[in-house]
Amino acid sequence: MKEFKLSGKTVRIARLLKNVSIKEVAAMTGIGESYLAKIERGVKGANVTYINHFRLLRTLRELGYTDAQIAVLTVLVENIEEKEEQTL
Repeated sequence: MKEFKLSGKTVRIARLLKNVSIKEVAAMTGIGESYLAKIERGVKGANVTYINHFRLLRTLRELGYTDAQIAVLTVLVENIEEKEEQTL
C-alpha cells in the first residue's frame, strides 16, 4: 500500500475549492504565510514536514473535508503530476 503524503498542490487545490485565502490557512495552521505559499508552489526546500503535515491535515478537516475527500484530491494531484511528467 502506498504511503499517504499530503502535497502542497493538494493543499492549494483544497483551499481554493473552499474559497479560503492563504492567509486564513496560515493562521489556522500556525505556518508562516510566505512559507505556506512556498509549500503550495512546491518550491525546493519548502517541504511538508512531519508536524506541518498534521497541521495541514487538521486544517483541511476543519474546512469540512473528510479523509476520503482529502485522499481523492491527493490521488488526483499525483495522477496529474505523473501525466505532466510523461508529456515532457
